[in-house]
Formats: sequence, C-alpha cells, structure tokens
Amino acid sequence: MLTELLSELPSKAGAPFDPVRLQDRSPVGDTDRFPPGRHPYYITAPRYIRTSAGIKALHMLCHALNRAGYEAYMAIFPVWLGADRVSPDLLTPVLTPAIARRHRRAGLAPIVVYPETVGGNPWRARTIVRYVLNFPGLLGGDHSYPPDEMVYGYSAVLAEACNQPGKVLFVPASDATVFTPAEQDTPRQGACFYAMKYQVVHQGPLLPETEGAIEITRDRPDSQSPAEIAEILRRSEVFYAYENTALALEAALCLCPTVFLPNPWLTEVIAVKEMGWDGFAWGTAPEEVARARATVHLARNRYLATYHQFWEQLGVFARETQARAEADARAGRLPRGMAWWLLCLPQWERVRTLARLTRASLLRNGPAATGRLILDWFRRRLPGFHRLRFLALLGRVTLASLRERGLRATGARALRFLSGRLPGGRLPPPARG
Repeated sequence: MLTELLSELPSKAGAPFDPVRLQDRSPVGDTDRFPPGRHPYYITAPRYIRTSAGIKALHMLCHALNRAGYEAYMAIFPVWLGADRVSPDLLTPVLTPAIARRHRRAGLAPIVVYPETVGGNPWRARTIVRYVLNFPGLLGGDHSYPPDEMVYGYSAVLAEACNQPGKVLFVPASDATVFTPAEQDTPRQGACFYAMKYQVVHQGPLLPETEGAIEITRDRPDSQSPAEIAEILRRSEVFYAYENTALALEAALCLCPTVFLPNPWLTEVIAVKEMGWDGFAWGTAPEEVARARATVHLARNRYLATYHQFWEQLGVFARETQARAEADARAGRLPRGMAWWLLCLPQWERVRTLARLTRASLLRNGPAATGRLILDWFRRRLPGFHRLRFLALLGRVTLASLRERGLRATGARALRFLSGRLPGGRLPPPARG
C-alpha cells in the first residue's frame, strides 16, 4: 500500500513513521499528543474515493500532517452519512462540533484547507488555505481567490497559474506498489484510454485514435478496480489521456507510455515540472510517441523521488500556515459559530433538494409510495440501518398525518419538529423556485 511506502520515509528529520500509531485513528481528546500552541487543520474534502487522485491527495495531506505531529481532521463536504467517509488505512479523523468547540475554547485558530472545487468560504473560516488540485474553475469553484487566502498548488504549473510560484505541495497519491511493471517479455498489444470528465463534464466527443481501445472508467458499477487497471496498463502498448489524470502517471509506472490528446480542456499537463516528459507524449506525432516509449523506464524512479520532496514541501507548508494562524489568533480573528455551520450549512442544500423531490413524489406517486422511497433512500445510505425502528415509526406517523391533515399541515408539523431539534431552534429560510 501507499501508506507502507510512506512509512519508510521520514516524516521529520531523523524521525521515521511509527507504523503502530497508524492504527490509532482517533486523536480526539488526547491533547497531550499535540504540542501546545499548534493550530489545527480542517481539511475540506468529499468522502474518500480511491479512484479520485484529488480526493486521495486531500485525505493523504490530513494523514501526513497527523503523522508529522500536527492536529488535522477531515471536514467532509458534501456531508456523507455512510461509514466509508475516510480510508481505514489513513490517520484521518473526522471533524465534529465538539472538536471545533474545544479548539475555540483553547484560543486556537483552525487552518481550513479548501480544494479549488469548493467556492467561497462555506465554513466561515478566518485562516484559509486554498489547495489547487486542478486549474481554477475547470471543474467548479472560483476562478480567482481573495488576497487574504493562502494559495498552494498541487504542482508547480498550478501554483504558477494562481500567481503563487514556489507554493507547491505535490502529494504522491499513486500507489507504486499496485502499479508495477509487467514481468519481462510480457507481450503488449492494443491501447486503453480515459476520458471521464472529458465526456461527462465537458461533453467532448471521442477521437478516432481511441476507437477500439479499452476504456478505463470510475464510479460506475462496472468500473475496474486499481488492480484490474494496473493489469490493463501492463498489457497495453499505449495509454491515451483526454484530460489531466493520475492514470497517466500510473501508466508510466507500469511502463506503458502515455499520450495526451490536446483538446479545449487539456492545454497543459499539470505535473510536467515534477515528472518531466519521460514516458509522456503531447499529441500523436509518431516521433513524439516513439520518444515517450523509449524513455518510459525513467519515469518510475522520478516519481519515487517525489516522496522525499513531499516531506520537504510539507515542512514549508506547515511553517507558513502555522505562522498565519498564530497571527490571526493573536489578533483575535477566530471563527464564530463554526461548529454550527460545520454540520448545518452543507446539509441544507441537500435538505432543500430532498424537500423538492419529496413534494414532487407526493404529487406523482402518492404518500405510500413516497414513504417507501424515503425508507429505501435511508437504507442505502446508512450501513446497518440502525435507526430503522425510528424511521419506520416516523414514516407511519407522517403517512397518518398526510391522510388526516393533508400536505400543508403535515409540512408545518415537520418544520416545528425540526425547529425544536436544531441548534438555535431556527430553520434557514425556504428555498425559492
């Protein structure tokens, strides 16, 4: 595993990882393990997804900060109710309101890390780090950032795109123990390609070069596992990339040259300054592909060297962000009400969406079918469904109220029920439209 490779490298000068502590994923309440005065990190990211290099990088940043002796937590955004919010292999405790309140009482200034896909400042934080993992605005979020935010790029190219040259934090998120070269004399034939965001987000058409090639996908029922992807890359003569993707690097780790297919959404390679052009081709010119094929054997060692570079970059990142947080704490610039917003702000987007869908289902399918749909939704999202009795009771009461009182009165009762159980006893204003 990647964590095993990381454990072989020093987290601090002369201090190797302690693999035993990797199993302790709950530093909450154990304040003695953190040096006094160090401000905590809240890493904002979606739930852990093994197929997303950007999400993996955010979770691994939290893990690395904890391993280096800092206090770091995952602030899952959007909110995810399932148990698989974080990886069991990483030291990534989930932030809770109790933890946030403890930090506030201690006078600490949380350092909130947002990826570039999160627009604005949903946590209402004061000390903000923008971690840019792709070109700003390409996959959502803002195109530029306020001057009071600290901006770091995942690569030198991204840091320069944000006018922050040198502010680089290149997290090695690809697992070099899974993506390995094939045994000698293993025959290669055919090609494979990846175009998920190119097709789904940008609606781009596939090019003739990938006709008949194996498509690698993610987040589909039939998507390949990492081991299956590695096997495809070991058998393929070439990997075509329609977009910036960690698969380009993983192909090179399997000694399969990558050919980037330039298009309106792929105008530059993100990690070119970290990885160079060994094993990579820009376009399909025969001489360019031949050069990539002849140099692909050099890419693996260059990637492994980034492990050591990462710890150096993390040290700089920690010193600079801690200094900013200390200045904010001394000036009294601490977040207010963060614990409440931590839970409620992102959830209300889903609550409003759920309310609109529920109303539409009631009008189309009736109360009984809508109740079954809601119960099925919870079953699929709460592993173990430990609240089944409560939800079943709530469903029966709601259905009875709908039959006896109608939709408007039942809605009013539901709002009163929720108002009595939310912090402050108030609901946000209803969505329009």
